[in-house]
Amino acid sequence: MRHYVPPEVKDLVDQIGDFIEFWGFKNVQGRIWAHLFLSDEALDAAELMKRLEISKALVSISIKEMLEYDVIEEAGKSERGTTLYGPNYDQESVILNVLRRRERLMLSRIASAHRVCKSLRDAEKVRLNISEAGVSRMGSLIDKGEALLEALLLTSEKDESKPWTVFGEQAKLNKDIK
Repeated sequence: MRHYVPPEVKDLVDQIGDFIEFWGFKNVQGRIWAHLFLSDEALDAAELMKRLEISKALVSISIKEMLEYDVIEEAGKSERGTTLYGPNYDQESVILNVLRRRERLMLSRIASAHRVCKSLRDAEKVRLNISEAGVSRMGSLIDKGEALLEALLLTSEKDESKPWTVFGEQAKLNKDIK
């Protein structure tokens, strides 16, 4: 039976689902990714449904979202003509894509909300017990977060030789960045 999942594998898949959920994605997406990553062949939606014991709709929605983030890739067609999926093994590009698409948007929304808060009249800030210094420090923190994210993304886009790596035995610089 191809879709049998031993308890040891199920535990690993569930743990990865929990980890992925911690980072703001859906638990089921982490579990789908784990099955695709561990499999020695690409899998279709029907096989994922059986392995995970979840509905077709949940698999379909999850796959669509994961394809949008390039976490998984289409890997051809099965003998039955169904679409096969596999993981994107380039984890660095996956993480950078998530940073571009998700974290950049979140920081933009935070900066916009901060500007609105900052524009409150002084009397309103006093009435609401909002510290002008706190608003200013929050703005600095947001600016630093945006600058750090943009520097990270710019470095990865400009230098195709990827002078730094996030993965491997340890995070390290591969060469001096000037």
